[in-house]
Amino acid sequence: MKFSRKKKNQPEQKNIVPVEPENGFYSHSDGEAPLDEYTDDYGRQIRRTSQHSPARRREKSNRATSREIALLMLKVVLIPALVVVAFLGLKFVLNRVDGPSEKDTQEWDVSEKLMESGVERESELPRTSPGKEVGVDQAFLEEQMTQWELTERHLRAAEALNQRENRDAVVFRLNQALRYTPDNQAAQKLLLDLYMKAENFAAAAPLCIRLLNQDSQNWETKLSLLKALYGLDETGAAVVLANQMLTLQPGDLDVMEMAAYAHAAEGDTDRALKLYDRILQNDRTHVLALEGSGYIYQWLEEWQEAVPYYLELLKVEPKVEHYHALARCYAKQNEGSKAVIFLGQATSLYGEAAVAPWLNDPDFDLVRETVDFRALAERIVKVERQKSVETIRRRETEKQAPEKLKDSIILKGSDLDILRPRR
Repeated sequence: MKFSRKKKNQPEQKNIVPVEPENGFYSHSDGEAPLDEYTDDYGRQIRRTSQHSPARRREKSNRATSREIALLMLKVVLIPALVVVAFLGLKFVLNRVDGPSEKDTQEWDVSEKLMESGVERESELPRTSPGKEVGVDQAFLEEQMTQWELTERHLRAAEALNQRENRDAVVFRLNQALRYTPDNQAAQKLLLDLYMKAENFAAAAPLCIRLLNQDSQNWETKLSLLKALYGLDETGAAVVLANQMLTLQPGDLDVMEMAAYAHAAEGDTDRALKLYDRILQNDRTHVLALEGSGYIYQWLEEWQEAVPYYLELLKVEPKVEHYHALARCYAKQNEGSKAVIFLGQATSLYGEAAVAPWLNDPDFDLVRETVDFRALAERIVKVERQKSVETIRRRETEKQAPEKLKDSIILKGSDLDILRPRR
């Protein structure tokens, strides 16, 4: 059975003849872009109107409205105004917080009353010369110039006399110069130098104060004042000044020496030992620091601690008193053999006469009965006894010598009488 598909009725294709449009409103010439500029049939060349170009859109986007301009002007004016108002407000609050309290106000009132009373009392004081206080007039200037000239004249004379080492005349001239110009530093410094060389510390100390009132930072003047206080044994004042100077120059050895002594004299041995130790760190052979440390340890009866300092002193400066101190330290520790060794060395260097007085020193009681000490003592005593005998004989001989000389003179005189002519 054969099936057959029945074709659908298709419309009859009529022959459509294209009609060429006449030139009119909708007519379009060759080469002109179609109305739909984005059609694919047009090709790659696409033309856009000025209304849709990017430049046109940027012009529209850059244009600001009047509302935006008003907002911008408001911000420009309002922000600085707010900043100024906030600053003034903060300043007002801080002034209120930091302002004086009621207690401060009362104290200021009391101080003001005291100042007013002081001014009233000052106004009652006699006035010397209104012209000198109010201003510099011609008479005042002429008087000052005369005083300056006299000061320079006395100062030149003092310098000339100082070269001749006429100290009394120099001091007189300098005092005359200071009568006319009390603050003349050249005269004061020269006078201070003379006082310090003469060890007139009582006169030097006040003069140092005068110079420091004019220049409180002058190191040489401070050092002179410290030496003057050291010489006057004003240890309390020396401690105050030395501590202040050491804060400025911690490594000054001269200041540390005097400061250590002043602290020891005031009973502060710990501070004194620390200062001596600082000196010895810079100079292990510093005699004054070695002596000071050894003496302090003896004073504290710490004999073993004192020994190293005196051993070093015997190398640096072997004085007889250093031998005595070292022998004493060993005797106090009941070390008789070591004490005798240094006593014997002192005897060999300085003689029996220098050591003999030490034998009766109570510091040697612990070793006095030892064999070595007794042998040394007997030898010293024997030598000293022999020297005493020789001294007595020598004195007797010296007494007899003038009598023999007198007899010889008489004999010579008698011989001369024989030669005289007789009448």
